Amino acid sequence: MVFCKAPLSSLASAIFFAYAQASYLQNDLSFGHTNDKISPNLRAIPNWHLLGKPDPPEILSNKVVLTPPAPGNQRGAIWSEKVVEHSSWTADIDFRATGPERGGGNLQIWYAKNGQNEIGTSSIYTVGRFDGLVLSIDQYAGSGGFIRGFLNDGSNDYQSHHSVDSLAFGHCEYSYRNLGRPSRIAVRHSDEGLRVQVDGINCFESTRIKLPLGYNFGITAASAENPDSFEMFKFVTTTETHTPDYVDQSKLGQIPENADANKAWDQQTNQVQDNQNQNQNQGGDIPSFKDPPEEPASKFHSSAEQFADLHNRLQSMNKHIGALSRDQSMYSQQANSRYDDLNSRISRIEAAIDKLRGLSDKLDTIHSDVRQTKSDLHNALDKHVAGLRGEVRNTHSVLAGTLEGMGTGVGKFVWVVLGSQVLLIGAYLLYKRRKANSPKKYL
Repeated sequence: MVFCKAPLSSLASAIFFAYAQASYLQNDLSFGHTNDKISPNLRAIPNWHLLGKPDPPEILSNKVVLTPPAPGNQRGAIWSEKVVEHSSWTADIDFRATGPERGGGNLQIWYAKNGQNEIGTSSIYTVGRFDGLVLSIDQYAGSGGFIRGFLNDGSNDYQSHHSVDSLAFGHCEYSYRNLGRPSRIAVRHSDEGLRVQVDGINCFESTRIKLPLGYNFGITAASAENPDSFEMFKFVTTTETHTPDYVDQSKLGQIPENADANKAWDQQTNQVQDNQNQNQNQGGDIPSFKDPPEEPASKFHSSAEQFADLHNRLQSMNKHIGALSRDQSMYSQQANSRYDDLNSRISRIEAAIDKLRGLSDKLDTIHSDVRQTKSDLHNALDKHVAGLRGEVRNTHSVLAGTLEGMGTGVGKFVWVVLGSQVLLIGAYLLYKRRKANSPKKYL
């Protein structure tokens, strides 16, 4: 029996390169990324622990309420059971904060060692010594909102520190309260450093931060006397590779040279799975599943060995194809979600445009009414002035006619004036003459 290995190698290479360029969803470190309910029974979230004081967080169909709207002074937390095994990862977190005008509280996103036991429901102001990274979201310094990053290697006791705020290595302003929609924070860690984005916009980044492996993700929230309600909708973790970055190669076992290939590969697979179970029980590193080793064709002398090698490689391909199918399903869901989000944004924009058009129509109507009122006012004033002019003209005509009817003219008026003056002069001269001719009296 002869097998043609070139097409199989080409197909495997194509699948490998397509698979290597994808980003891989880590189901054990994610929730809320599918159309199903966050919890199958509304009591627990698979692979996550919920903590709360005095009451545990409430699980609804599409969100987790870490702190309720009432009463205040509540604490809630959710921690991953599994640790992060990849050095390059991205965590997308969707949350929402609602509350009264003067409400208060804070939300922390953790990447910390043994976070459930060491941190629990603490915030950056109440936690003691911890090892890891935390992003704090609160109304720092009385602002509308701040996102700040803190690092600790276990040497600083934040609870007793005189100024915790001074320990932040990066920050940006972000008004997160009462937006009416979830906010998305994306935390990306890779060989290039750490980057934090909010709603697709860079918040802060650093190329000098290198986080270790084997830490847990967690989210804690605390409300004040006048409380804010913090709700978690999604926590999605993706990695650049499918297999963990740290693998204990000494535990993987070697394939015997003179053994049947299928049997040897099955033995190695069983040994890897046993090591996985043992390491999970002990909380240690989880090794990866290795592909069948490349062997020259001359090594296989029988049809059984050739068939076993082909069988193993087909099984490996099926695993990769299954992973690609799951990734494709995830990408399709993300694309549909983004499409729905884009449609909702377009609908809101169209509604705003329609509202602006309505306001423009109202302004045009008001402008037309003002112009008509101005025209009516001018017409009324013109009519009133014309009426006054007519009344004055009529009164003048009547007065002139009355004077003419009385027979009084200007000539007569002049004669009357002159006559009165002559009479006054004559009376004065007569008075002087009588006074001069009157007898004089002597004392």
